[in-house]
Amino acid sequence: MSNQATNNLANRNVTLVLFHNDLRVADNATLLKASEISTDGKLLLVYASSLTDILDDKDHYDAYHYDSMGRTRQQFLHESLADLNASIKQLGNRLLYLQKGDKALDVFTQLSDLIAQQQVTDICVSQTADYNQNKVYELLQAKYPEIQWHIHTTATLFDKLPLESLPKSFTQFRKQIETDCDLLHAEKDIAISPTPETLAPLPDNMQSRKEYFFESQFSNQAELGKPSQQPSSFTGGESNGLKHLDAYFDSDAPSTYKTTRNALDEWTHSTKFSAWLANGSLSVNRILNRLRSYERDIIANDSTYWIWFELLWREYFYWYAVTHQQKLFWFKGIAQHAPSTQLIESLLAQWKNGTTQYPIVNACMNQLRTTGYMSNRGRQLVASCFIHELGLDWRYGAAYFEQQLIDYDVGSNWGNWQYLAGVGADPRGCRQFNLDKQTQQYDPNGEFIRQWQGNPQKSD
Repeated sequence: MSNQATNNLANRNVTLVLFHNDLRVADNATLLKASEISTDGKLLLVYASSLTDILDDKDHYDAYHYDSMGRTRQQFLHESLADLNASIKQLGNRLLYLQKGDKALDVFTQLSDLIAQQQVTDICVSQTADYNQNKVYELLQAKYPEIQWHIHTTATLFDKLPLESLPKSFTQFRKQIETDCDLLHAEKDIAISPTPETLAPLPDNMQSRKEYFFESQFSNQAELGKPSQQPSSFTGGESNGLKHLDAYFDSDAPSTYKTTRNALDEWTHSTKFSAWLANGSLSVNRILNRLRSYERDIIANDSTYWIWFELLWREYFYWYAVTHQQKLFWFKGIAQHAPSTQLIESLLAQWKNGTTQYPIVNACMNQLRTTGYMSNRGRQLVASCFIHELGLDWRYGAAYFEQQLIDYDVGSNWGNWQYLAGVGADPRGCRQFNLDKQTQQYDPNGEFIRQWQGNPQKSD
């Protein structure tokens, strides 16, 4: 056999991994599958930013869309991708990054051109609840029907919904799960996908295409500055997520979680796993296994159970998004009745800028705008104010959270906003919080409000 024939044989398998909500190398079934099928071939590892911009009918990017990702969310994503790229380089490959630029080509077209030029034979993606991301996958499958797709589970506790159908309420979901498949008390830990020892190389003609390399995309850009008040521990990437996982379960915090989780501004009072979970830098399987270990070796109490309880909430909203698809973004929600709200631009601006007449809301919104993060209690308060006190269309609030939150998750974000607006999974119809009472309960001395300058400015 000639050298040319040998090279053609070796290059006939070209696998492409399209990263989305799985920005890690450990416990990543998608990456493991790609490494297995590309053993004698070539491998393209791609992150495509703004890929869904190609869709003309994006259900939640109508009048209430946002133009760009918030600075802190963008920073966290950049850190996560840099960490992923470093891990990939250690395994013998490198991360390719596609983004909107000055060129006329949108990201979908860039990706399509790459697939065609490299004669990709296999595409590996992780299962996602993101309706618009899935529509893009369908477009790619239709455009390249000859390519074999491999879809794996990396973001959830269950490979598929373990029930016949999704219950209408979280309580029903939790009770059925704990009766039929209680992973917290199962005999064995959840299996963790092995990390590939090595990865197949890039195609030969990509080795010098530095314009695709992740680090080259940012070499000529000014470093995104971390906001001065952002908690230093919120640094993106798998290595930082694993460090935080160890630090949390090596502390006493899990044993008091239920009593401290509603604190507005304390790093140790809630798990803070959400940001790394959201983009897949941290595996939910690893978190549950560490929780099970903590219960076995340290203590099992109401607080450790409540961490499991919150993981189930995340699971519920994932399958909620999968089940209801585009209804996740509809004004009438899944309940299909319109709330009595509207858009008033001046009130929306006050809410975003933290200049309403409600100090606790202002403080939370200033914290979000500065850090990209807000406590779960804070999110409920500002959303309740948005819907009930200000009477605004809940979708604009959900879209602003999508722009700003470093832990943005499509199911949890839009599902929770539907819940509070009374058009979602809440059997009571809607939730309104008494802001004065909540302020007295969670910030009795006004420390949080002063820290985040929540008091309205008096006019002259």
